[in-house]
Amino acid sequence: MKTTLMTMTDINPRGDTMKMTGNISDQGDQLGLPWDLREWFGEFTLLRWIEEDVETLEWDNTNLLQFLRAHPEFRPKPLLVLLTYAYATATYSAEDIACECDTDGLLRGVCAGFAPGKKEILAFRRENRGLLKWFLTQLFKRALREKFELRDALLPGGLKRRLEEAAITRIDLARHLDRGPHAD
Repeated sequence: MKTTLMTMTDINPRGDTMKMTGNISDQGDQLGLPWDLREWFGEFTLLRWIEEDVETLEWDNTNLLQFLRAHPEFRPKPLLVLLTYAYATATYSAEDIACECDTDGLLRGVCAGFAPGKKEILAFRRENRGLLKWFLTQLFKRALREKFELRDALLPGGLKRRLEEAAITRIDLARHLDRGPHAD
């Protein structure tokens, strides 16, 4: 097993952008959390957990419902699920995510007949960074609890901060990989 720890400077040592797809290393981050959580859990389990978390949002909020009626093309639920799943499974660039929506049956199901394009993914990530960080952090907490059979044990504050940092690292990596003349 390769034990290369990936950091942002490893990706871009001279300031130029290098496109990466798939798994970025065989080893996880400094917490031992794999870059691709499918190394620990099946894709359907991860997707179910993410969908459960997304459903906890207040989707019946009057202001949100009015906005969604005025903008029926805006689909925040599938985008939250899609990007959380992608970042948790080592797919970071908006272009790769958009392509996988067309080729991967599981992600096609998440998109439910609508396939977001690169620009839509970039805009959604930019406008919902905080939500994506929160969902990834929740997923990482659940993954650690399940993997190490911690059940409902309280996680130490320092570990929670490290999990938030792991979420931010993945979102920043996605942003970094998408940088270019037309990216956010």
